[in-house]
Amino acid sequence: MTEIYVKLLNRGLKSYEHDKFGFETKEGATVGDLIEELNEAFEERFSVYLREKGSTELRRDTIVFVNGRNMVSHQGKKTKLSKGDLIVFMIAAVGG
Repeated sequence: MTEIYVKLLNRGLKSYEHDKFGFETKEGATVGDLIEELNEAFEERFSVYLREKGSTELRRDTIVFVNGRNMVSHQGKKTKLSKGDLIVFMIAAVGG
């Protein structure tokens, strides 16, 4: 198992729910694996980032940062995770 850190940022959450927390993921896990694991562990709280409840496809406006860099600039969902990584999920602010 590999311990990483996760932050879930979204409107409607209490301030303490924005704090990073440790999460155990499998050895050699990718961002895609983490999405599946978080969806299983935090169903309702995590589903806001998903296109459909129960799926593992992210909404178009979901942004995922791995150690401060957008996962898109890495290898997307295939980005490998290492011990101590910080992964942040957030919804992009849009509108005028």
